[in-house]
Amino acid sequence: MSDSNKGSSEVSARFGAGVPLAPNTGDSMPRASSNQNHKPPGTPAVDLFNRGDRFASASRIFSWLHRWQLLLRKYGWTLALIIVVMVGSACVLTFRSAPVYESKARMWLAGKLDISEGRLYTEELLDYLGTQAELLRSRVIQKRALARIGAKFTQFAAFARVESGANAETTDGADNSVSPGDRANPKAPFKVKVIEGSRSSILELRAFGPDAAVTRAYLTSLMEEYVAFKREVREKSSDRTLASATAQVEQLARELEAQQEKLHAFQSSNNVVFLQEQGNSAGSYLATLSKQLATMRNELRLLQMLQPEQWVERETGPKTAAQGNASPPESIAKDMAASLAGPQLELFKVTQQIQVLKAKRDDLSRFLRPLHPKIIKLNEDIATQEKLAQTVRDEAMKQMNHRRHTIEMEIQNLETASVEWDAKAIEASRKMADYDRMRQDLQRIQAAYEKMLGLIQKVDLNKNVEQENIGILEPASAAEPRRPIMRNLGLAVIASFLLGFGLLYCLGMMRDDFSSLNELSDHLSEEVVGKIPAISMPKPKGRLAVEGLQKQRFDFLESFRNLRSSLLFMNNGGPKPKTIVIASSVPEEGKSTVSLYLAATIAMGNSRVLLIDADMRRGSLHELFGAHRTPGLAEVLDHEIAASNAIVSTGFDNLMFLPAGKAKRNPGELALSSEWRSLITEAERQFDYVVVDTPPVLAADDVSTLASRTDGVLFVVRGSFTSARMARTALDALRQRHINVLGLVFNRAMSSRYEGGYYGKYEGAYGWREQTT
Repeated sequence: MSDSNKGSSEVSARFGAGVPLAPNTGDSMPRASSNQNHKPPGTPAVDLFNRGDRFASASRIFSWLHRWQLLLRKYGWTLALIIVVMVGSACVLTFRSAPVYESKARMWLAGKLDISEGRLYTEELLDYLGTQAELLRSRVIQKRALARIGAKFTQFAAFARVESGANAETTDGADNSVSPGDRANPKAPFKVKVIEGSRSSILELRAFGPDAAVTRAYLTSLMEEYVAFKREVREKSSDRTLASATAQVEQLARELEAQQEKLHAFQSSNNVVFLQEQGNSAGSYLATLSKQLATMRNELRLLQMLQPEQWVERETGPKTAAQGNASPPESIAKDMAASLAGPQLELFKVTQQIQVLKAKRDDLSRFLRPLHPKIIKLNEDIATQEKLAQTVRDEAMKQMNHRRHTIEMEIQNLETASVEWDAKAIEASRKMADYDRMRQDLQRIQAAYEKMLGLIQKVDLNKNVEQENIGILEPASAAEPRRPIMRNLGLAVIASFLLGFGLLYCLGMMRDDFSSLNELSDHLSEEVVGKIPAISMPKPKGRLAVEGLQKQRFDFLESFRNLRSSLLFMNNGGPKPKTIVIASSVPEEGKSTVSLYLAATIAMGNSRVLLIDADMRRGSLHELFGAHRTPGLAEVLDHEIAASNAIVSTGFDNLMFLPAGKAKRNPGELALSSEWRSLITEAERQFDYVVVDTPPVLAADDVSTLASRTDGVLFVVRGSFTSARMARTALDALRQRHINVLGLVFNRAMSSRYEGGYYGKYEGAYGWREQTT
């Protein structure tokens, strides 16, 4: 075998747990294996829609279910015993214990008078009934109820003292005098169950206690203390609210007085009416100044852009309508501008005269020469007019510059006045804003003060008006005895199943045997060539013959035919094994039965077969054939008798048998005899197949010596019996001696709907019996 077949993974926890799987042998075609757990790093997650992964997962689940089925078959009595003991104990304890008394009552969400002035104390309404149920279950209410009944029923006085003392320690921080003896007493044996009605505003209360009268009184006290507790909480909330509101009123009164004094001081130092009028007049005057300033600036920009000729043109336009509609500042500007019109108009007239003379000169130049007296006269007149025009122009420019300077001074004066009056307006506005703010603060404080006074009146009314929502619908009923037999039985059954299945799980974890073919294939690297079902076989009486073999069950015989076919077609058409050793790891695994029926099945296929019982220590195959144990193999290997004289016939055609014999020295030493090789060589010439039954591998070393002279070993593994550790140790021993392991035979495999043994299902349709005439 190759070196890759020598390593094998450890057997880990059962019940379908993921374990490392051994590689395939590689001797035949690759077989399905569940090695998909071995993935290199970076391999993507298992695709649930991948058919191979899905089938492998289903196979592991079926193996897990099959193991549980086998555990239940074998240890089911343990589970039944645990159930009987637990249920019986529950019944005994239930009927021997003192009865528990139950009292019932009902409370409901009653209506109330709606007074708007008293609706200050409210509770969360989102889960109102749930909150009230938790209050009834709370330890605070139950302590108060227990303290209340402690005065009436003396047997519970100690419980009342302990609970009230504990409550005082919790709430007040001081330890009331509770004796150590009282503290050693257990808690009061009362239990309360509150059930919220479905789609209703009703709470159902149930109290459980050791005495009928006390239980009823306890439930009544619980409801009354619950109502009293809510009333106390409301009163405490009202007191706290009243104290807080009173403090707020006092603070607001002080703030109101201080704000009134502040407003009075402001009015004493400032004339509010004058400030208001001053602000209005300052605003109007600022608007007038701004308008005049804008007019002057426009006039200044116009003077800076126009020439004297253009000013004349502007002044000579239509002015009647504009003067009629002009505002006072604009009319003043117009009057000031009119003073500049004289020189500028004269300049305009001189310019026109020059143009007339030039036109006349141009007309005469067409008929007269340039030195003609008329032309000369016109030139002199034109020159005189041009000098006059220049003089008038210079005078107009001086007047325009003077006007610009005047306007600039007026603009500067207006800007100064605007700044001064703007400061006065801002100061008046600031003082008025301070006055308005003080007045608003006074109004706000006054409103808060009046609101808090009204709140105090409402809190007083809320404290005195009854506002309880939850009322008693049905008082506590007379307590009736009840024994929780069904509950105890249910708990006992559940505990039994948990304990039983936990025990089965632990047993399964400690067992490392093979319960199914899938587990065998997963944990051993050798190929499984046969599966023998676990059935009850009738023990043959006397000599085993063909008739006795055919009386066995159909699925049992068919499994050996399947094993025979595996041997016939082994090695993919290569040389098939002829000398076969049947071995196992430990005794009681059925290797002798497999040897017997395999040899008989091969013989029934018209092949000559020699069956050798090589267990020279405990051989027993001769009993099934009605033969003597001696002479046999031991005598042949010890050179006492020839092999042909020791071989006997059986009740089967083509099947011969060599008994084990009786060894006179250590069988391990006999196995080393050279006669064994001669015997196998001679048997191969005379028979088609040689089947050798040997001792267990871990019990004796005979197998290693005997199998080294044969074609290979069929290793038998018994279902739910063979330890995986033992099987691996035996297979490793065979590998170390370079013995060819032909495959595994899974013997006594338990049938299950989760496993693949289906021969028995088709016995009626495909079973065949020899017809007799």
